[in-house]
Amino acid sequence: MTASKQERQDDLARLIYDRGVIRTDELIELFDVSPMTLYRDLATLEAKRLVRRSRGEVSAVTNSRSETPISFRLMQDVAAKAKIAKTAAEVLADYSTIFLDDSTTALTIVDELTDTQQKTFITNSLAMSRALAHKVTGKLISLGGIYNSQLDAFFGPTATEEITNLSPAAVVVGAASVRNLAVYHPYAEVGSFKALAMSKAEFSVLVVAASKFTRTSLHKMADLSDFDLVITDDSIPKDTLATIAQETHVITAH
Repeated sequence: MTASKQERQDDLARLIYDRGVIRTDELIELFDVSPMTLYRDLATLEAKRLVRRSRGEVSAVTNSRSETPISFRLMQDVAAKAKIAKTAAEVLADYSTIFLDDSTTALTIVDELTDTQQKTFITNSLAMSRALAHKVTGKLISLGGIYNSQLDAFFGPTATEEITNLSPAAVVVGAASVRNLAVYHPYAEVGSFKALAMSKAEFSVLVVAASKFTRTSLHKMADLSDFDLVITDDSIPKDTLATIAQETHVITAH
């Protein structure tokens, strides 16, 4: 069955991010499209600030997929996120006040939530607020601040002050990469905000796909040992899993 234009553009973006840089003539051959069709697809991706074109080559705009718009990140590690979300929702069932961050892994948890009537949910993510508004029958607290369109979430002094004045029972955050027993994010301000949210909670959870253990990012957010629980998917290598288990409690989602 022929892929739709959206599916072709999604596959195109994934390939460019996997390769970093690729020639346009190779893309024409790989996707079996005309030069005009490829031009239109690349123009669409360029308008979304996912790629850039230069002298017959196409390159990813950023060095990390976590720096790309939320619409693109939602397409990554879909199966892994679904596994993690189901397990995370089961863990969170015991907590009445829950902070969910702007990560797409945390966003996936919303569909798995049950018995939300007696719970309070807190988030600085606009995408998360929209999802929770259709799911939650209890209380929803949306933090404000300076809007970051790339992450579809609010940060800055106002968001920081608001989370400082709250004390959620559980905090769930995602990460761009995990390496050397530490968690990293491409934006220092965002990493600091997540670390602050963690410090305000009784129970902190890192939800992270196994693929993040092979990626790099710039700013350290926290040590793995700062989390009470790490939830990842079952594609994680056994040696990596054993290393995490020495630092904190870890669950592999199946």
